[in-house]
Amino acid sequence: MLFERLNQDNVEEYIAYLREAMNEEPDNMTAGEVDEQGIRNRVSDPFYAATTSILAKEDGRVVGRIEYHFYGCMQDGYRMAYVDWVYVRKACRHRGIAQMLFSEFEKDCLRNNIDQYYLIRATNEEAGRFYGKFQDVELSDTPLLRKYLKL
Repeated sequence: MLFERLNQDNVEEYIAYLREAMNEEPDNMTAGEVDEQGIRNRVSDPFYAATTSILAKEDGRVVGRIEYHFYGCMQDGYRMAYVDWVYVRKACRHRGIAQMLFSEFEKDCLRNNIDQYYLIRATNEEAGRFYGKFQDVELSDTPLLRKYLKL
């Protein structure tokens, strides 16, 4: 398994992976379609420079990814990471790829002195089994406030 950060050199492989994932499980995606040109543009857009995507590649194809960003609290200096997305292609699941992606992510957290990370978990049965195997974590049903500024 090879792990790479998303960049201009592998963006087309990433887009192919997203197309395949969208065809396989459209209900598990947050977008209705793959915005190919938008993705190409965002890879070099400074606004997204703080967002990291680690791609898991097997036989030259992207089979999974984890996307996250770091941020901090000015008041107490607490350093955090938020996992925006983790997804492994359906045919490649149950082989430890998602765990390896989290391991790569945690290495980056340690390099950057991150105190804590969190994510909003999927609530399906498969995700429940996956997150239930994590060690030294807190699983909660935290209420979430979300306000959309653009409709």
